[in-house]
Amino acid sequence: MDELKVNIEKIASNSTYVEAVKKLGRANAKTLGHLPKGAFDDYAKREQILTAVDTEGNLLGYLLFANPHRKIIKIHHLCVKNECKGKGIAKLLVERLKEITTDFLDIRLVCRQDYGIDSMWERFGFTPMHEKQGKNQQGHLVTTWIYSHGHRDLFSADQSRSIKLYVVLDACVFFDLYVISSQGLDERESACLFADWVQVELELCITDEIYNEIHSRKRDGEKLRLFADKFGKITCQSQLLESTFQSLKKLLTNGNEIKISDITIRQVARTIASDEANFVVTTNDELLSYADKVHDQHGIFIVSPTELIIRLDELRREIEYQPAQLAGTKLLQRRVLLEEQKVLIDFFSSEFETNFQSRFNRMLVETDRYECLAVWDENNPIALITYDRSKKHELSVPILRVRYKALSETLARHIIYRAVTLSASENRFFTKVTDQKLDEFVVRVIQDGGFSNIEDSWLKINLNTASSALDLSTLLVTISLGLGDEYNICKLIAENLISEEISDSQYISELEKFLYPAKISDANIPNFIIPIKPIWAKELFDEGLAKQNLFGSERSELALNWEAVYYRSKRLPSKEFKAPARILWYISDDKDRGYTEKSSIRACSSLDEVIIGKPEELYFRFKRLGVYEWKDIKKLSGDNLNNEVMAIRFSNTELFDRPVPLKKIHEVLGNKAQFQSPRFLPCEAFFEIYSFGRSL
Repeated sequence: MDELKVNIEKIASNSTYVEAVKKLGRANAKTLGHLPKGAFDDYAKREQILTAVDTEGNLLGYLLFANPHRKIIKIHHLCVKNECKGKGIAKLLVERLKEITTDFLDIRLVCRQDYGIDSMWERFGFTPMHEKQGKNQQGHLVTTWIYSHGHRDLFSADQSRSIKLYVVLDACVFFDLYVISSQGLDERESACLFADWVQVELELCITDEIYNEIHSRKRDGEKLRLFADKFGKITCQSQLLESTFQSLKKLLTNGNEIKISDITIRQVARTIASDEANFVVTTNDELLSYADKVHDQHGIFIVSPTELIIRLDELRREIEYQPAQLAGTKLLQRRVLLEEQKVLIDFFSSEFETNFQSRFNRMLVETDRYECLAVWDENNPIALITYDRSKKHELSVPILRVRYKALSETLARHIIYRAVTLSASENRFFTKVTDQKLDEFVVRVIQDGGFSNIEDSWLKINLNTASSALDLSTLLVTISLGLGDEYNICKLIAENLISEEISDSQYISELEKFLYPAKISDANIPNFIIPIKPIWAKELFDEGLAKQNLFGSERSELALNWEAVYYRSKRLPSKEFKAPARILWYISDDKDRGYTEKSSIRACSSLDEVIIGKPEELYFRFKRLGVYEWKDIKKLSGDNLNNEVMAIRFSNTELFDRPVPLKKIHEVLGNKAQFQSPRFLPCEAFFEIYSFGRSL
């Protein structure tokens, strides 16, 4: 390497190297996988391309990566020019990626085993963790390699689980993939779905309707059926299919003649009626033109292969949590009535679950121990939750079932957040989910919520206190005494609280979330007061939280938000205004006479991200979180779409037991400060205000 001087740098969308990267990537598409048009530009825009350049400005290689999860980095392309291979350039690119991602848990990549470069990944410090067979004709084995940054594994089990997207192939894409698989790589748009890393991210599926399409094509019928058998099958209830088909056909035709066949409409209807997949991928332009209408009414995404790959990370986050899709629904949570017993048992019992009926019947009868709740959308049950309060130290959830079409995961997040908040408000130390038949999406939600897998259950610590790290550590050890080995997680966290990593703001912030709603008083976490108008406070968090009823607010989709986003004009405070941090929400004085507790601090949240960008870009990025309409964002920019605005993404909101009035705030700060923009708050002042508001 002494002979070759190499500069490794991250490029942006306006870099002169973007075109060179595209050219090199396309020249090596046979091994890298086909990227759709526009994908390279999108990665460059997100500054997710590293380039290796010599002293004369020649591109030698590049590394393209993504951040699909807040704690994980994934390498999608690592490519070096043929004449430069063996000179250490690949290692330089990977080492640079390691340097700039030290705050993340790990770096992951997927590589075919027949490429014969396993030893290279081993030298680079990666470990083979998983294997999977590809769906192309050759069916090559691919390996997932992981490089750990060596952080304590307290959060790894809870936050590193990859969310696989279940994607239904329509006939156009299915036949494209058959041609690609049988004839080799080509330039068809659908080819990007066969990239090795994509197949690990996606579960490509078909519905039974594809066999009707195959039957209509006499040529290669047997080969097509064998190819279809390689994909997962999405099934649905026949009685639900017909009603969904009629509803969908009415939506797509709207009294007009369209060029979408009944078979295609029925395939989309099967996907909607299945509750298994969130996406239909198609190259049918007519069907794509109705994507927004179908999503608004039925909650599934109809996307092209290009859009699916370019927006993969964003789409993954949308299915995790999209409360905006609950807008307009009238969800009602109430205690289960005896006359509802059979309906709920039939609807929520899992296949081969022989004892569900007897368990549920017993819980309904033993009202001194159990509380049984159901969530209804009009006359349709969509969730069933039971609480067990037999142990003073924890709130147990022996039944947790959610069946709400494409919004099941969103609803599950509300329910889990509600359970943790309820447990803490009752001064219990733990929330435990003991249901043995949890759906995969519920497991994802539980993990994201800071639960740990303990034996056959999931345990979350929720301490209702604000204390120093040492005092919290001592409290956790004390709590665990006499509770058995399954509560040893308390001792592990206690050790972490007094470790050397406690000075790292990112780490201690994650640890504090893990203990939510606990606050670590001597943690190195910045604190800010953010002013918010009453109308937005009411919509974002206050109304639902104040009632302490998940479905009691006028906008049921916002009550007890798992996370939300608040927009404001780009009037920057100090440079220190960045995540992670804590937020105290100051309800400003406004002309809204319907709000009685203005000029006071009403709530506390975790600051997860501060983003500055163009209004349209931010709106489409966060519209799944609801509340804000396009006209609201546009107004913030002064109706100039080139003006940047600020988006503040926050989570884990706690409403105070009593508002902290402006007089008290001034007393704590020692001055009569006004709050027009985010204002830094010393740690001591934060905890004095927080303790006053929470009555600790």
